[in-house]
Amino acid sequence: MNIQNIASLIEVLGSIGFDENAGYRLMQHICFKPADFLLTERLRKGKDTLTCSIFFERKGDEYTCSYYDAAFLKEMEMPDLVIHSINVRELDQRMVETDWVTDNKVAAAFRLDNEVTWEREKRIEKIVGDLFRLSVTEEGKNFADCLKLKHWSGIPLQANMGNLNVLKSRFEVSQRFYFFDGQGISVDEAYRFLLNRWLEKKLLAKKKQEGSVVQEDAMEGGGVAGGDKTLLQKNRKSKSNKLKR
Repeated sequence: MNIQNIASLIEVLGSIGFDENAGYRLMQHICFKPADFLLTERLRKGKDTLTCSIFFERKGDEYTCSYYDAAFLKEMEMPDLVIHSINVRELDQRMVETDWVTDNKVAAAFRLDNEVTWEREKRIEKIVGDLFRLSVTEEGKNFADCLKLKHWSGIPLQANMGNLNVLKSRFEVSQRFYFFDGQGISVDEAYRFLLNRWLEKKLLAKKKQEGSVVQEDAMEGGGVAGGDKTLLQKNRKSKSNKLKR
């Protein structure tokens, strides 16, 4: 392996805000000598989540950072609501307290005949069962999907989420940031940029909703959209009769 190249990449990652653990995960990929790969980092920003997927490609004996995709997920507050004997807020808290990503040390300690070594898996099985029970009704399914998106997005488990693209479009905004000469926009800057985009998105959605309500009120109340509509229909009918003659 090109240790100097790896050290340079670790320095680049550190300069934009990734911790030193990213360096080890970087080496885990490079030792397989792939043509390219993605390194995914899930960062907590207050109560929000920023998932960054950094793209690396091999050029000769060296790897370079081309860009990273940052996806901003706004914190979703869960209500103190009970559906099918499942308290949505309590389930959310259990998912917060669960370590969804294992490391090699945990895997090495696993013994099938020793339940203590797979307590985590028993908790996860209970959570998954509760998510399934929650999904029986349409309202419960919406909360279950929100919980999956909130806790599983950006980690290997996201393959178990199912298709949540519609839900993602409501709560998530993303952007690609490029590296130039080994320099790139920091994750803090990316977070602020995407937070502003999310606020803008919510504002536009609110204006659209308010505009729709105004239009509906006008249709129901007559006026231009009500009374005049009747006149327009009469005029069209009159013109149609003249043409027939």
